[in-house]
Amino acid sequence: MAGLFLYFGLKLPRLNSLADYRPALPTIMYDSNSEEAARFFTENRELISIDQVPRNVINAVLAIEDANYYEHKGLDYMGIFRAFIKNVRAGRVVQGGSTITQQVAKSLLLSSERKYSRKIKEAILARRMDKRFTKDEILEIYFNQSYFGSGAYGIESAAQHYFSKHVWELNLAETALLAGLPKAPSAYDPIRNPDRAMARRNQVLTRMLEENQITPDERRDAAGTPLGLNPKRPDEDDPAAYFKEEVRRHLYEKYGEDALYRGGLKVYTTMDSSLQRIAQKAVRKGLEDLDKRQGYRGPLEFVSSQNFPDAIERIRVQNNLGDAASGTAGEIPWEAGHIAMALVVRVDKDGAQLDLGGADGYIPVKEMKWARDPDPKVEFRADVVKRADEALSVGSRILARYLGKKNEEGTALFALEQEPRVEGALVSMDAPTGKVLAMVGGYDFRTSEFNRATQARRQPGSAFKPIVYSGAMDSGFTPSTIIIDSPVVYNDPTEELKWKPANYEEKFYGATTLRTGLTKSRNVVTIKLVQKLGIETVIQYARRFGLGGELPEDLSIALGSMGVTPIDLTAAYTVFANLGLRSSPWFILKVVDRDGNVLEQGGPELIRSLSEDTAYIMQNLLRGVVLTGTGWRAKAIGRPSGGKTGTTNDMIDAWYMGFTPQMVTGVWVGFDEEAPLGVHETGSRAAAPIWVQYMREAYEGKPVLPFHPPPPGVEMVKVEPKSGLLAGPGIDKFIYEGYKIGTSPREYARAPSRKGSGSVGRSYTPGYVPQSDLPGLLPRDF
Repeated sequence: MAGLFLYFGLKLPRLNSLADYRPALPTIMYDSNSEEAARFFTENRELISIDQVPRNVINAVLAIEDANYYEHKGLDYMGIFRAFIKNVRAGRVVQGGSTITQQVAKSLLLSSERKYSRKIKEAILARRMDKRFTKDEILEIYFNQSYFGSGAYGIESAAQHYFSKHVWELNLAETALLAGLPKAPSAYDPIRNPDRAMARRNQVLTRMLEENQITPDERRDAAGTPLGLNPKRPDEDDPAAYFKEEVRRHLYEKYGEDALYRGGLKVYTTMDSSLQRIAQKAVRKGLEDLDKRQGYRGPLEFVSSQNFPDAIERIRVQNNLGDAASGTAGEIPWEAGHIAMALVVRVDKDGAQLDLGGADGYIPVKEMKWARDPDPKVEFRADVVKRADEALSVGSRILARYLGKKNEEGTALFALEQEPRVEGALVSMDAPTGKVLAMVGGYDFRTSEFNRATQARRQPGSAFKPIVYSGAMDSGFTPSTIIIDSPVVYNDPTEELKWKPANYEEKFYGATTLRTGLTKSRNVVTIKLVQKLGIETVIQYARRFGLGGELPEDLSIALGSMGVTPIDLTAAYTVFANLGLRSSPWFILKVVDRDGNVLEQGGPELIRSLSEDTAYIMQNLLRGVVLTGTGWRAKAIGRPSGGKTGTTNDMIDAWYMGFTPQMVTGVWVGFDEEAPLGVHETGSRAAAPIWVQYMREAYEGKPVLPFHPPPPGVEMVKVEPKSGLLAGPGIDKFIYEGYKIGTSPREYARAPSRKGSGSVGRSYTPGYVPQSDLPGLLPRDF
């Protein structure tokens, strides 16, 4: 026997790794408030010291695993003998008889193969460990290393996973449950196998009683309590999924797989969790509304009546509803807005009766009026469907949105839904610093992990025009410069084609100021402006705004024919909010390793793209886009803002880029496979409502802050907006326009001749519009 031990002992691993025990730890991502937002791991573990483990927990583990732990020298010979006899009788290894010391040796230093040679090695290592380490040191490793099932490594992680408690907060019954799990975590899983878990828990309590660690009354009370699980469940519909994936990819590329999943990094990010939730809600609502304007594509499937029972059971599981055994059958646990699966079991002209998996629901006809036959070429009407049986039939498996209320019969009310095919993206940045506060890369991360906010290059359309106008303001043009909006034909000698650009309204407006050209998004005005500036100048300005990639070297650049990502275009608009400084977007505040060393630290990166004078003039123009132009919907947030819509040919891409003094937010809407969004689905109609919903909720309860006053190099001059000339006596409507000193107009606009003149002029200064005047200032939606 001595020779056998000597033979195996020569080939055993050293104990150095135990002396510096460094198990795999998850990387934890935190939001901007230092609240945990995500974990990346192969082993989800929380390290604790033995001093943090209550005596009851230690007693429970020793009672069921190793009652003589503090007496033996790493090996329990009587236990080994009993296991040996059982194994001989069975003809195979069926019982280990391992002490806690042996279990630690096997877990950290050996394989899990069931062979006698491994048991001999385990025994030798256990003796060596017992000589080198204290009992508490070995026990501490056991508590941190053991697997408790459901991805939880270590008893602290297990306590948080199953009970949402720290280990020192556990009661006796909870302690006994956890103590019994390492033996067979899957078999005793309290979530999947509650009966077996309870039997195992009570076995632990019995052993504690036998070891005089608890009284009979304590054993009886603990054994009579329910399991009391309060598991931490992952958010299946995570509003921050795209943001987290962006951070995960960065960490993987910079630090590698092992550091990411096992290194215990702490990653502090710029993400504002509350804004992230608002952003996802706004994007989803906007895409759902647009999708409904195209009509109803029909149910997910039709179910024959004989298959109703199977279908209803599948729906119950999909909806995660309780069954008869749980005592919660028929209960609806959702908050208003939750979208669930449903089966139509009865329908008439007034509505449809639903079965949601044992729970009843009802969709009144008014909640499905949008469900006309799909046709993106037909303009939306909200009252097409007059009868419920025009849209739905018995056996239709559908999606339904819970309205959070009941009808007179006490049945829960729902609205008909369908998952959009159209996609979208939203990026929101802190304007002065460039911190990315919220980011949504699509309708549902579970369906598509492709992050359209950072990975999709789409044409910005008219949202690129402010960059062209910025170049113009630096090249001697002013907001009052006149360009003739008239038909023009351009020859393309390489393609032998003629290009006849037109405005969205398919009309021409003659003499047009640059302010009006930008406010009304006149294509021809911008094209002629690019022709005057030169394409190379426009390309240079695009680069100054941070727009990389291949840029077209022709006049189509005026209409945003290049590809840009939403995050890059959003960063470009920080130039207008910051009086000429471009804030580069960034996500990570700092990365700290498991020892507290700072590996990476982020911070603002500001680049001067425009002079303060030019930037202020552009800011003033873009605020006018909101007040009297295509960005009129943005007025609904109730605070000063500027912005620009963007729409590409055939309504393929829709954008709204908007800013306040503190925040810049960009929204893109489109199909992944380029296709028209539908009739009149412009940036104003398809993208701006998402921006408005997000910004309005993001600013709720926050003070209204003004934009910066004009810099010293800009003078504000009272002008008549249509002509761009000075507003003298008799001019009713005027604005205060910004000019670089010495460039303002010198001529006065001619006052209209009319009877009873002498009315007082009214100021429509960007940044303030009297509430009573708002209805009269809403232009046509284009």
